[in-house]
Amino acid sequence: MSEFYHNFASIILPLHIFSAVIWIGAMVGYIFSTYPAIKQIPNEKLLVRTSLRTLRRLFNLILVVSIVLVLTGVIIAIGESYSDKDPLLATIINTKQALWIFMFFNTMFAYYKVLDAKNRCFASDSAGARDNVRLISHYLIVINIFLGVIAAYFGMMLRN
Repeated sequence: MSEFYHNFASIILPLHIFSAVIWIGAMVGYIFSTYPAIKQIPNEKLLVRTSLRTLRRLFNLILVVSIVLVLTGVIIAIGESYSDKDPLLATIINTKQALWIFMFFNTMFAYYKVLDAKNRCFASDSAGARDNVRLISHYLIVINIFLGVIAAYFGMMLRN
């Protein structure tokens, strides 16, 4: 695996960084531009349905990006042999992996809430669906942004 990584490091490392930027950037874009624009829709049912469609697309993107991120991250960790070099580097790698794993499960919980909101919307429970959208937009995605920035910082520490 180490030889594979060193042969293709010029592709794997930028792909890993690009995936992290897309994951974090997509959530930042949703929170700071898309969601405030959606909140301007006066009809509550239309607002919830538009939010749900947008969130579903966001989470589909994040799912694909997370698969690329995991694959490239494992290849980099094995290829660089961080665990053989320094215990501090191994701790940083483990912390970074734990953050991304938590972010992934947080995203899956948010996706579950999207599906729940969709079911509530079909059952004419707009208030319940709106509450799920608010939970996702105000808390779950913001937590992922915060943790993603910390994980990216740990990644930069590994490169230096």
